[in-house]
Amino acid sequence: MDLRRPQDNQFFHFIQGGGEMGALTRSFNWSQTPIGPPEQWQQSLRTTLGIVLHSAFPMFLFWGDDLICFYNDAFRPSLGADGKHPALGKKGVEVWPEIWDFIGPLLSKVMTSGEPVWFEDKLVPFFRNGKIEDIYWTFSYSPVYDDSGKVNGVFVTCTETTQKVMIFNRLQESERRFQNLVTDTTVGIIVLIGKDMVVEIVNDAYGQLVGRSREELLGNPLFSVIPETEPHFRNVLDGVRTSGEPIYLSEHPYFVLVDGERKEGFLNLVYQPYRGDDGQVHGVMILCQDVTPQVVAKLKMEEIVAERTQELATANRHLQRSNAELAQFAYIASHDLQEPVRKVATFTQMLEAELGSTTDRQRSYLDKIKNASSRMLLLIRDVLTFSQLARDSDLVTQVDLGIVLDNIVDDLELLIDQKQASVVYDGLPVVEAVPLQMSQLFGNLISNALKFTRSGVDPVISVSAAKLDKAALKSYPMLDARCAYHHLQVSDNGIGFEQLYAEQIFEIFQRLHGKKEFEGTGIGLAMCKKILQNHHGHIYATSTEGQGATFHILIPENQACFADSSTL
Repeated sequence: MDLRRPQDNQFFHFIQGGGEMGALTRSFNWSQTPIGPPEQWQQSLRTTLGIVLHSAFPMFLFWGDDLICFYNDAFRPSLGADGKHPALGKKGVEVWPEIWDFIGPLLSKVMTSGEPVWFEDKLVPFFRNGKIEDIYWTFSYSPVYDDSGKVNGVFVTCTETTQKVMIFNRLQESERRFQNLVTDTTVGIIVLIGKDMVVEIVNDAYGQLVGRSREELLGNPLFSVIPETEPHFRNVLDGVRTSGEPIYLSEHPYFVLVDGERKEGFLNLVYQPYRGDDGQVHGVMILCQDVTPQVVAKLKMEEIVAERTQELATANRHLQRSNAELAQFAYIASHDLQEPVRKVATFTQMLEAELGSTTDRQRSYLDKIKNASSRMLLLIRDVLTFSQLARDSDLVTQVDLGIVLDNIVDDLELLIDQKQASVVYDGLPVVEAVPLQMSQLFGNLISNALKFTRSGVDPVISVSAAKLDKAALKSYPMLDARCAYHHLQVSDNGIGFEQLYAEQIFEIFQRLHGKKEFEGTGIGLAMCKKILQNHHGHIYATSTEGQGATFHILIPENQACFADSSTL
C-alpha cells in the first residue's frame, strides 16, 4: 500500500501531514518490520503516533517488544547532521547502542511496571555530528497502552538543555571563582543586601578587621553584629545603595568593640553598588584594606618632620640674626678701622716731610709703612664691600651686561693700554640683577685677568654668552630647572692654575700666589661667588697652569621664579 496517498482517510488520517517525519512515515515499508503495515496497527498506536507527528514539541515513541522507533520533526534536530537520522522503523537497541545500558533498563521498567520516569538536565551523551557529544536532556518516559490494555510502548517527551546547562555551569564556575577570590584575598570583602544590610558574602579578612567570624556575620544584618559602626557608616551605605554611585574613602578611621575592648585603625574603603541580574542595585559591596601601620608611620613621620621644621626654622632665625650681626660688625669694624689706617698713612707722610733727607734704610722703613697701610686700607674697603653685598635686594632691575662691560673697559682703559691687552665681547644678554653687583662681578674677573698675565704675552680676554638649554641644565643640580639661565664665559690667556685649586680660589682670603708676585687681598673671587649666590646662580672655573683660565658664570635670566626665596 502507498502510504503517501492513503486510500482510507478513516484509518490513515493520522499519517497525513506531520512534515518531514510524516512523509518518511508514509513512505516507509512497514511490512518488513515486526509491527506490520499500518492497516494492521492497533488504534492506540495510530492515536499516539498521530499525536507525536503533529506536535511541535520534541517527541519520540518506542513501540512493541522490539521498541520500534518513531519521532517527529521537532525531535529531528537533536539527532544532528551526521548521526542517527533516519532512525525511523529501527529497533531501539540498534539506534541507541552507546546509551542502551542507561535507557534500556528505564524502558524495561516503564514497560513492565507502567510507572513513568522523569529526568532534568541529565547528561546522556550519544553519537551525532560525526562524534560522541555530551548532551543534556530534560525528558520523561510514559507508558502507552495498546487496545488490550497492556503496556506496549513508551512515549518520550524531551527537550535538549545542553546550552542551558553549559551556561549554568559557566555561571557556577564563575561564582566559584568569585567565592574563592573573595575567600582567599587579603582585602576585606563583604556584600550587604537590602535596607537591613544583610550579609550575603563575607571573607575571613573582613572578619579579622572587625573581630568577628564569618559565621557570626553571614545571614545577619551587619549593624546587629557590629552596632557601634552604624553611626559612622550607615549614611555612606544608604547613599551608595540609593544613588548607585561608588564612594572611595582613603585612610578612614574606624573602631569596633571586641570582647568589650576598643579596636581601632585606618582603612582604605571602596563602596561599590551591588547589582542583581535585573541590573538594579540590590545592595553594596565593600572592599576594605587595613592601612593602619602605614598611616601610623606617616603620622609619626609628619610629627618628626614638623619637629625638625621647627628646629630648622629656629636655627635659621638664629643664623640670620648671627649673619646680620656679623655683617653689621664687619661693616662697623671696616668703617672704623679705616680712620686709624688713614692716620698711619698721614703721619707717615708727615714724618717723611719732617725728616727731609733720609738714609736708604730710613726710606726703606718708611716705604714699608706706606705700602702696608695702603694694603690694609684696600683690605678694609674690600671687607666692607663684601659685607654690603646682601644689602641690595631692592635694587634689582634689567641689566644689559654689554653696557656693564663697556663701562668696565672704560674704567680700566689705562691698565689695558699699559698691558697692551685686548678685551673682546659681543652679544651679551640682558638679565634681571643688581647693576652695581654685576659691575663688581665682571670688574673683579677682568681685573684678575689683567693681573695674572704671562710675561712676554699680550693678554687677550674674551667674554661670551649662550642660553643654557634644558639638557645642559640637568648637569647643574644646584640650579632651578624651572628657570632660564645664561652661560657666560670669561676666558684669558694668562698664567692659569692647577685644576685642583678650582674651588679653593673662591674662598675668602685664599691666594695661590704671594703678595710680592701679584697684589691683592684674596677677597675678589669670594665676592664673585657671593654675588652669584645672591642672584641664584653659580660660578666655577676651569684652567690648565700656564695656559690661561676660564670662569663660567651661570645666571638666571630673571628673578621672578625665586619670589619665595630668602635671597634676591
